[in-house]
Amino acid sequence: MDHRSKGQLVEAIIAAGPATLAVAGGFPVLLYHLVRTYPDAPEANTVTALLLAGSVWALVEFWRIALATVARKAYAFDWRFWLAAAGFLAAGIHFLPAMPAGLALVLVVLPALAWIHFILLQARRPKDA
Repeated sequence: MDHRSKGQLVEAIIAAGPATLAVAGGFPVLLYHLVRTYPDAPEANTVTALLLAGSVWALVEFWRIALATVARKAYAFDWRFWLAAAGFLAAGIHFLPAMPAGLALVLVVLPALAWIHFILLQARRPKDA
């Protein structure tokens, strides 16, 4: 692993590490809370559960593209990528207005900027490599 790959790995860890820990630790609690309060507001809880699943999918795809970039492998921009992008945008539209600024920075903005950076690195990548 060369210095550029190590730097990209550090970038991915700094940008999405806190979001990964928060989602990994908080997702089961949020899901339990949604299931427990489902009879009170079924429509809102269903939308929130779908958006949480979209957020997890986006985070998984972020790590796939980040690790592919670090390993100098090609990343396939297929339906999984576009589903993650749609889920990320929908979750951002739903959750960002109610989120404090610091939490939004750590959970949404930093991973989004790093995701864009890795997308640009993959797009710039030679086709034969």
